Amino acid sequence: MKKTEINALKVLLYDKPIGTLTYLPGDTNLFTWDEDYIEDLSRATLSLSFQDTARNLIQEIPMTRTQLPAFFSNLLPEGLLREYLAKRANINP
Repeated sequence: MKKTEINALKVLLYDKPIGTLTYLPGDTNLFTWDEDYIEDLSRATLSLSFQDTARNLIQEIPMTRTQLPAFFSNLLPEGLLREYLAKRANINP
């Protein structure tokens, strides 16, 4: 039986858990909101890119292959700095 590995990161905003970023087999990444964050109408905003035109939270974030969802991918440095940090962490840039 082939080993299946799932890696997940808890996403925090102001020290409160708001979602989970999960790497799934097949180079797929998935971001899901925590239910408590969805239900909190006075929640802090992670990014306006997660709101629709009526300022409602977009709850269904599409899965992405290889790259992270755009918001998270854009938090990472690019070019030589990205390569340097990846090398230091012994990971694929």
